[in-house]
This record gives sequence, structure tokens and C-alpha cells, in this order.
Amino acid sequence: MLFEKTKSNGIYNIVDQNNISFPVYCEFGSETGMAWTLIQSHSFQNNGAFTDKTFYLYNLPINQNTPEWSNYRLSMSRMKSIGNISTHWRATCHFPTDGMDYRDYWKVSVESLDLFVEPPTHDFCVFSEFVNVRGNECTKCTVFTAYSDTYTLHMDSWFGYSRGCEFDGQPGGVYNEDNFGYYGATNPAFRCTSSANSTTQFWLGSS
Repeated sequence: MLFEKTKSNGIYNIVDQNNISFPVYCEFGSETGMAWTLIQSHSFQNNGAFTDKTFYLYNLPINQNTPEWSNYRLSMSRMKSIGNISTHWRATCHFPTDGMDYRDYWKVSVESLDLFVEPPTHDFCVFSEFVNVRGNECTKCTVFTAYSDTYTLHMDSWFGYSRGCEFDGQPGGVYNEDNFGYYGATNPAFRCTSSANSTTQFWLGSS
């Protein structure tokens, strides 16, 4: 995989291990030494297409040759080719309109949770390098996470303490609130679900 050395955000062609080129959206500069590649983005109104399509199980290419924000996902093979050289993944809200904002943001190492490996259980505490939900945040702490063959990766911020995790998203929260995906129960104060046009992104990154 070859990333062009640049500090300008935008669409670039990268090359996978089979020397096949494909376009991706890359983001540089938000974190020193890191380059991030967008693997999925969708608007809240398009959430239904992604609710149960887990990264490790479903091959769901959507507009993968024309990266966009409201309805987009790379094929599993393309995501894995990026994942093979990535050290972290992150989830963001409203990136195309708000840019890189650390309110409503989640960053996890691949070592702590590999997006392309089935987890041993369907809800668990994940060690996260940084998390912020509606202004509630912590660094290097565990976050209550749900992920299975029937629902996509997401955070259940309401149940942190009660499930033995360190992050508490209840101040300002909604009962059973989902963040960064699935969205069975939502909170308009969370930027990813503040309107029908709000967007959620998943990225893979490396230094």
C-alpha cells in the first residue's frame, strides 16, 4: 500500500498489495504523524443500509470508486488492504461540514479491537485511546461497545459504569443511546444524529 506524502486532505489513488490502484479520501494533519483513510461514511437518513452490516462479515461496497459522505463504503478487500498497514481506527461525526472536531470522537488501536475480526463476545469494554461523546470524555479508558454479526460496531454510552467500563456518557445522555453507529436509540445532542443530514465516519490510520 502506497500513500502519497502530502498534507492536503482529499482523494488520492493508493495501491494495494496486488498492485491494484483505487481512489480513497485521505486526511492528514489532525494528529501529528498520522494519515487517515476513510472507509465508511453515511448520513443519519441512510443509516438503515449500515445498521447490521458488520465490517468483519459483510462485503458491502457502496460508491467505493467515488468517495462521498452520505452513502459510502469500501469493499472488504479494500478495507483489509488498508487495515493491514494501519495501527488505529477512529469514528467521527459531521466531518465534511465540521472538519476534524474532537467533540463526538472515538479513537482505538487495532490491537485493542480489530474491525475485521469477530469479537469473542457481542458487548464488551474496549480500551480506547480517546473518546468524547457530547463533551463527556476520557483518555486511555474502557468504553462499553457492541459489535456482532447482527449489528454494526457502535458505542452504548449510557451503560458505561453499569457494565464495568470506565467511560460514562450519561450526563446529557438518552437511555440506551447508541453512538457512532446502529442508532436504535439516538440523541439529537450527539452530532452524528443531530439531523437527517448528519454524517458518521469510520477511518483507518497509521503513522
